[in-house]
Amino acid sequence: MRILMLAHRLPYPPTTGDRVRAFHVAQALAGRHQLTLACPLDGRRELAAVRELRTLVPDLECTVLPSLRRQASALAALAGGLPLSVRYFTSRALAGRIRQRAAAERFDVTYVSSSSMAQYAPPGVPLVMDFVDVDSEKFARYGRETQPPMRWIYRLEAERLRRYERAVAARARVSVFVTSAEAALFRTIAPDATTAVVPNGVNPEYFRPMWYRASGVPTIVFTGALDYFPNVDAVRYFSDAILPLIRRQVPRARFLIVGRRPHRLVRALRRPGSIEVAADVPDVRPYLAQGHVAVVPLRIARGIQNKVLEAMAMGLPVVALPGPAQGIEARIGAEWFVEDGAEAFAARVVHLLEAPTERMRVGRQARQLVEEQYAWRQILPRIETLVAAAARVEHEHHAVAAHGSIETNGDGARTPGVHHA
Repeated sequence: MRILMLAHRLPYPPTTGDRVRAFHVAQALAGRHQLTLACPLDGRRELAAVRELRTLVPDLECTVLPSLRRQASALAALAGGLPLSVRYFTSRALAGRIRQRAAAERFDVTYVSSSSMAQYAPPGVPLVMDFVDVDSEKFARYGRETQPPMRWIYRLEAERLRRYERAVAARARVSVFVTSAEAALFRTIAPDATTAVVPNGVNPEYFRPMWYRASGVPTIVFTGALDYFPNVDAVRYFSDAILPLIRRQVPRARFLIVGRRPHRLVRALRRPGSIEVAADVPDVRPYLAQGHVAVVPLRIARGIQNKVLEAMAMGLPVVALPGPAQGIEARIGAEWFVEDGAEAFAARVVHLLEAPTERMRVGRQARQLVEEQYAWRQILPRIETLVAAAARVEHEHHAVAAHGSIETNGDGARTPGVHHA
């Protein structure tokens, strides 16, 4: 198949949640099909990553879209009707390159990762829309959790995104989500949408148990993008409401926060001997290996959290609030723990810190779960099946209409490049 894939960020290196899924999908499709991957770049600093990704996905169409231009475009959207998060990723240069490639290649199908990129989907080409989560509901939740003026902006964004998501789903052959709960929620927005569920995954060969501890200090670890509002809220909530309860019982316990670009509110949490922030580390695995317990205290959560799968794959017991638990099909008490409220959450962490045998038991079972159900090698064929089905339906329709039989088209030319907005 000739596949056009649209991603809202360069999916390399695959170190954050929004890049991980897109990277593994792109790598898998490029290995078996003729894949063109198009995406905007945050800046020229990503050009080295483009060269590295091209060794796995040779045909890349990338346009540098500077952050200042993105922000200006998003602000201009306030006076228009498009969602800000769509305008933020708008590039005339990228749109022009995609139109040229679509005219030359005659793609069989378009796979879109993130609804913000649906604006580039060529007309007349079957569309597989991987929404991942229901973003409009995420912004609606932000609107309930924040104060003016951001409350008003988030609510406006939620309303616009609902309309936009509905319109995109009407174009798509199938709309993909990471959990059945997200798919069901989306059908309340777009009742006529055809939905499918394909969860996130993890590479258990990369994230594997590292049976050592850097110190004997009882360590609680959190990983994630530290400039992302739900993660910022999570570590602040844990530090303020849960960690003091834990340290009453385990005075030496430390909270290790690991992730990129920590917000000033996260940096302000640092406390010698109590709270550490490891910023912009090249590899989270050594930090996870220091942990005795991984925590996911997200009060705002959608879909499947990669941080949960990664910790499980490394054999760490995970304690989560109910929100993140909606996306993982794991047995509570056997493969992880879900606790509601600061006191229950703290009590569970204290118990695990003081019970090494149970930590090992739960960690082993969590590792087995991800190997059997959440390894990318098991999940990616589902994406390929959806993409192939969308292309096949279109081919059958045109072949029967034109010739009464099914035909295939010849290969098109490939002209990878990096361009500027």
